[in-house]
Amino acid sequence: MRIAVLGGNGSIGHAIVRRAPLQGHTVRAVVRDPGSARGMPPGAEVVGADLLDGEAVLRACEGCDAIVHAGNAPYNEWREKVPTMARNALCAAEATGATLGFPGNVYVYGHPRTHPVTEDHPMEPHTVKGKIRLQVEREYLQAHREGRIKVVIPRYPDFYGVGIAHEFVRPIYEGALTGNGCRWPITANADHEFIYIDDAADAMLTLLQIPAAHGRAVHVPGPGTITAREFISIAYRLGGHEPKIGTYGRGMVRLVGLWNPTARAAYEMLYLFDEPLILDGTLYRTLTGSPHPATSYEEGMRRTLEWYRTARMTSS
Repeated sequence: MRIAVLGGNGSIGHAIVRRAPLQGHTVRAVVRDPGSARGMPPGAEVVGADLLDGEAVLRACEGCDAIVHAGNAPYNEWREKVPTMARNALCAAEATGATLGFPGNVYVYGHPRTHPVTEDHPMEPHTVKGKIRLQVEREYLQAHREGRIKVVIPRYPDFYGVGIAHEFVRPIYEGALTGNGCRWPITANADHEFIYIDDAADAMLTLLQIPAAHGRAVHVPGPGTITAREFISIAYRLGGHEPKIGTYGRGMVRLVGLWNPTARAAYEMLYLFDEPLILDGTLYRTLTGSPHPATSYEEGMRRTLEWYRTARMTSS
């Protein structure tokens, strides 16, 4: 396949750009600034386009068999940017005839009613971001039902891995390598689930090629349920240090949100840290005839720390 990846510099987007050539695909990374494109594999095409500009997105996707819309925006900019970017990706898929892949998340479910959660779980988002994601998914699935596009929505738990160093996981890597402490939101003892970013990318590439997976969401779980404390402890052990794990509560996030718009927008998502939402992977196995990719937490964290150590040394 010839695959255009919108948001090719982001976490899942960059992973798909890296993994696609390994599976024999031709990949085009669509990024805002080609000069800032990071670690692109040999042969990858890099194209500049603002994902808020529909005409630019269409030009960037011409000649491709599949489009992966992996673009994102800071939480506090979701209302203004996410619907527009999603609509531009939809229009590009419709105009080119490309299959559209959209990395999904658990926001659309709201509070979990079952354990684990299957694809038929009620969609009752109670957050702004969950409602925005649900509206995007509904537009995509409606376009699929009308025969305007083909779409597949792999649904993932939290990402970690190469290239991901956002505010929740960066202190873990720093602590593991230096012996300093780190803090996790709300509680470190609730069940959680993480997926290594390369596994998420491989699952997307697989599902794009399976017609039975089109027109629906398909869960792609991690390698198993784990608490944040256990997950963080793996990192510290691999880094050669005893874990020092603290937590911070909703009050702290609300306080920081008084001057930090991103923290303010993240406040509504804190329920995910003390209400376990674990995905069931039965449908993926049924559709593909094989288990979902599941790099162990041990191996995934080992690779992640190797990357982070190198990136840290390069930037210092």
